[in-house]
Amino acid sequence: MDATIPEVSANSLPQSATAYHFFQTDSTQIHSFPVELLGHIFGLYINIELQGKGEFHDYAIFITTHDSPLILMQVCRVWRAIALATPTLWTHICPSLDSIPNIRRWLAISPKYPLYLQFTRSFHDDDVPRDYDRSVFRLFAKEAYRWRSLSIDLDSDVAQEFVKLLQTESTAPLLLEDLKVDLQSEDHRQASGSTLKFVIALLPRLKLLRRLLWIDKRGVTPLHGVPWSQLMTVIVTLPSSLEEIFLYLSQCTAATKVEFQGETLNHPEKTRLPASRFQHITLGALTTLTLSRGCDPMWLLRHFTMPSLRFLDISILRRNLAVLEDFVKRTPHLHTLIIDERRAQRRNSFIYADEVFISEQEIGEYLTSACLRSIPRVALDLLYTKSRTIALIQEGFQHGRPLPDLLCWNPRTIRMKRLVGWWHKLDERRNIVLFSYKDGTIEFTKDYYSDTSFPL
Repeated sequence: MDATIPEVSANSLPQSATAYHFFQTDSTQIHSFPVELLGHIFGLYINIELQGKGEFHDYAIFITTHDSPLILMQVCRVWRAIALATPTLWTHICPSLDSIPNIRRWLAISPKYPLYLQFTRSFHDDDVPRDYDRSVFRLFAKEAYRWRSLSIDLDSDVAQEFVKLLQTESTAPLLLEDLKVDLQSEDHRQASGSTLKFVIALLPRLKLLRRLLWIDKRGVTPLHGVPWSQLMTVIVTLPSSLEEIFLYLSQCTAATKVEFQGETLNHPEKTRLPASRFQHITLGALTTLTLSRGCDPMWLLRHFTMPSLRFLDISILRRNLAVLEDFVKRTPHLHTLIIDERRAQRRNSFIYADEVFISEQEIGEYLTSACLRSIPRVALDLLYTKSRTIALIQEGFQHGRPLPDLLCWNPRTIRMKRLVGWWHKLDERRNIVLFSYKDGTIEFTKDYYSDTSFPL
């Protein structure tokens, strides 16, 4: 390999005058790569845990061992300088798998870049002190001015520390832009309702907060103190009453993406239709909306106009096609509609008292609605999708009422789903087409015959 050192501007690297000096004076092969390329290679070396849905960011899960930048820094002085000058090696971290002494060492060495943090709960065994999670949080709380994103498993200990941090007047205002709160701790470690009320009441102090992800499947505390109007992204899993969901959604005036999930199986009163009337609300910024069955989307949507909405994913509790069509007419830019009509595996085996198994006639009304047909992408999720759709096609032939063109497919990422509808430019790298129906002819793919894993 030619050890000639390529031309690199000293101004091209922040905080890297030392790195550039050693880079120019050392002619070994290890230093023959451009500094920018070495920084990129270092980034690939770091063990980043891909989070996918459910997190705002990906995180390095070992900050002092394994694929840590501290290991890179031990190679030579050049690598040390480059590692220190490469922000991506230090910013997105999950420190919850390292020992307290090692975390202190990392904090002492790491540059003062912004931090995107994930605190996960530890598994308490003989090797992990009872107050480990609290200790890790306290160490990083000293660097709270650097926090830009926080993903936190909020058990009772950490919740108290978070409240103290938000309450401390001597601390500079937190510059958090993203916050994920997960309350799925074991029973004996759950944060109390009173502590959660303090957390929620203090959230308005986060003036830069733009994205909130809140997971509380038990529904311990309502979210009445959340500064909804400043949020751009809202993802909430929380059993809530219909009135509460209306109140939360109506305040999301700046949000472009909203998702409310929350099954209320143990609280049937939460899906009871409200007796009072609600004003009609327009949410002009919203482009993506997802609502679970516990939100009763048909009741909710009748109270809203969302002129910029492009993506709508709803799970049906009380079916009302007329309400859905009226909403679509008020939503001129709607491009994608996903309707979940999946129910229990057996007829008359329902989770909610108001559930009614969808009939073949109602499926046909979805598939032939001229209003819904104006949307480029529509998918209907059913039980026994394949067999019921084929039966409807055959019935339409027999009665002289043929169905319009249809497609049946299976998303590769959700193997149990079988969708039917129409989908402009379906990506077959992410979906498996099972059959198509066009101009009165059904065409089965080879995947249809091999799709025997689930009778759906």
